[in-house]
Amino acid sequence: MAQFAFKAKKKNMKALKYLLFILIPLVLIYVLLCAIGPKNSNLTRDIDIDAPPAYAYNLINNLDNWDKWSTWITKDTTMIQNMENQRIGVGAGYSWESELNGNGSLELIESEKNQRVKSKMNFEGFDGNSYGEWKINTEGKGSNISWSMSADNEFPFLLRGIMLVNGFKGKLKSNFDESLALLKKEAENRAKGNYGGYKIKGIQMPEKHFVISRAEVPIANYQQFYAQNLGALFGKVTPTGVEMDGMPCGLFFKWDESKGTADMAAAIPVKEDLSIPGTTNYSIPAKNAINLDFYGDYKDTPSAHEAIEEFISDRGFLTDIPIIEEYVTDPGDEPDPKKWLTRITYYLADQE
Repeated sequence: MAQFAFKAKKKNMKALKYLLFILIPLVLIYVLLCAIGPKNSNLTRDIDIDAPPAYAYNLINNLDNWDKWSTWITKDTTMIQNMENQRIGVGAGYSWESELNGNGSLELIESEKNQRVKSKMNFEGFDGNSYGEWKINTEGKGSNISWSMSADNEFPFLLRGIMLVNGFKGKLKSNFDESLALLKKEAENRAKGNYGGYKIKGIQMPEKHFVISRAEVPIANYQQFYAQNLGALFGKVTPTGVEMDGMPCGLFFKWDESKGTADMAAAIPVKEDLSIPGTTNYSIPAKNAINLDFYGDYKDTPSAHEAIEEFISDRGFLTDIPIIEEYVTDPGDEPDPKKWLTRITYYLADQE
């Protein structure tokens, strides 16, 4: 019995010896991989863009625009974002939950107009923060965008081997390069006046005259206000035989989201400045403006207004009131909302 136990012990020792013979080289190889693996996430990539700095800056400084260029967002179909109320500039941020990239949060912590943006990120389960920084330099008529990544802490030594084998740095470089390529494409399209499929153009608006009914109304009821007052206006204008100068319009003098109100008017454009009992006349002198043609249901026009506002921001324009929505298509003649044409016009203030 003792002899059997001795043989069994000898056999186990031999198996352990072979196991150690295999494991020790593997451990040494992994330690070597850790020694040469990435110590941190520090990285810088850059790209030239054929557009002035403002175009790239506004795409970076406004978190609502990140889904147009950041592969961090566009490639992660599992990501759920919880946006803060502030979306633009220092203090803007969001938290995320993702099956692919874990959970975390991001905040813009520094911003210099048309020059630099810096973000702070916290990844759940990791100590310290990571930082992204975009520097925008003028290159002739265009820009050079430099995007850097850094972190408070280095990666734990034993994690570096896994990150080397998984190609962490290579994947990070690819994500940065792909994102910068999308940023370049979007910025250059915007420089040509293309925003989200909308073509925005500058125009010289002639002097315009309107017969209007104006009031401050709840935003939720503005379409109802327009419909009710437009009918009343037609009832007063039509008997006069005054010639119209376009289709019925909505004039917007102020849109206050915080109060939930709109200072607006239902308006009929007419050929001359005149007074009609029971109405108000309103004239706009000839001036520069920008506009776009929107096809679709009236309730979907906010996306067109957002495009125009980004066009204005990119070019540093100042605007004047009112904003005009001209309802070119009569829904009574065209039942398909997809074919309704609304011409949206923003007047430009005199530039000093």
